[in-house]
Amino acid sequence: MKTTLSAPERIRARYLIETPIDLAAVAEVMAGEQSCGTFTRVEGETDALRQRARATVDAITELEAVHAPSLPNAPLERQGMRGPWRRAHIDISFPVANIGANLPTLASTVSGNLYDLGEVTGLRLESLRVPAAYRAQFDLPRLGIAGTRERTGVFSGALVGTIIKPNVGLSAADTAELVGRLCAAGVDFIKDDEVCADPAHAPLAERVPAVMAVVRAHQQRTGKHVMVAFNITDETDAMKRHADLVEHA
Repeated sequence: MKTTLSAPERIRARYLIETPIDLAAVAEVMAGEQSCGTFTRVEGETDALRQRARATVDAITELEAVHAPSLPNAPLERQGMRGPWRRAHIDISFPVANIGANLPTLASTVSGNLYDLGEVTGLRLESLRVPAAYRAQFDLPRLGIAGTRERTGVFSGALVGTIIKPNVGLSAADTAELVGRLCAAGVDFIKDDEVCADPAHAPLAERVPAVMAVVRAHQQRTGKHVMVAFNITDETDAMKRHADLVEHA
């Protein structure tokens, strides 16, 4: 295990990697790729800049090696690498200041180009820890796990959900009729498919009120509240309109 000290305000990620190359070398490539962008010092990259902005390899914990790679890797094969393929947990921390209060940048930082690294035959982000002060910059979920269970009336065990697929071209009325059947079947939540947002055959302006009328009627009859997640993805202004539509449905 290799351990270094990190500044307190850092985001910490743990990866599972597989490689036939020296583990420490691969870890340094990972840290450089997702911070300063290089594994070696470049013009203008001073010691002060590195200390402030470069990601840090906090720990390397070697695991049991395997005799076959999880995924093929043509560059390594061309180099004649034949294993064994070493596996390890790599802990890397990133300065919060590199990222800011920006969740897409956070996702890009802790994953992003890492999955394209030619040095590995497998790489997975296994855990992510953020400082409390960083987390406090974002709103909490409106309901959360406890609120979701209270809303659906399922206080233990599994929540049962389903997805309505749009590829059969259901209209808003057809969708509402299907939702009614699903509610009667006892599901706890229903969500739009990821490729169904605001189609011409069932626009959100028609689909949301039709579906929610059925859901509310089911609740009045049975006391059971079924949660529905609508896909409001669109251009920014349109997405805001869709969100308002759902908010006031």
